Amino acid sequence: MQIGLQTFTIRKLMRTPAALDSTFAKLAGLGLRNLELAVDYIAFPFSVETAKVIRAAADKHNLSVRSCQIKYATSAANTTNTIAFMQALGADILVNSTIDLKLLYQGETGLAQFCKLLERLKEQLTAANITLAHHNHHYEFLRVGEQNALSFIAKNSSVNFALDTYWCQKGGGNPLALLDELAGRVPILHLRDFTITKRGLVTGGVDCEIGRGNIPFKAILRAAETAGVRYGMIEQKTKTPLESVTISLQNL
Repeated sequence: MQIGLQTFTIRKLMRTPAALDSTFAKLAGLGLRNLELAVDYIAFPFSVETAKVIRAAADKHNLSVRSCQIKYATSAANTTNTIAFMQALGADILVNSTIDLKLLYQGETGLAQFCKLLERLKEQLTAANITLAHHNHHYEFLRVGEQNALSFIAKNSSVNFALDTYWCQKGGGNPLALLDELAGRVPILHLRDFTITKRGLVTGGVDCEIGRGNIPFKAILRAAETAGVRYGMIEQKTKTPLESVTISLQNL
């Protein structure tokens, strides 16, 4: 498994082409080589022209955009544009950003419809040699009948998954068990630690630098290798992104 960075972490440092270039230079200086682009948070139009600007900055600093995380409403609205965007970047994994909550609230009927939507998008992407992987939040651990929503999607669709260690923990899931159950279907793993702060005793846990929380990353990294994970993308919601990424990299 190769280590990289999910650009949600550095989204505020990518608001202009100049800032993008400067930030990519700093990432390269940390030894990073792989990126997952958080398309929903980029400050530029969702267009091939934007992809070319990002690709040029990445190439300049020996970085590769391996995957893109995009909301279904964006990616499915114009799949031709989505595929062209991905191809311009050189990325071959599209991470579906989030589940449709309206369909989730409808239980098994709504989830079955969600699976059909994913399958339709997958078919279009596969023709362009792009893999579709659904990204989980804690929502997917809502119980639906005798199982949770994530299990339902796994059993009723053929899509892959971008498991997120933080959201698994937040939802009461077990990342190690999921890597075992979904072996061969997890090309991307979002590496986010989970901790309880004093404030979090009331509001719930928050993410933090890897190695400063409670998730067993040594075991997860071993399990990821066994499960065939291609990329482990560091991610964190932090006010000090470059400092936090540095700490996570060192601890990994």
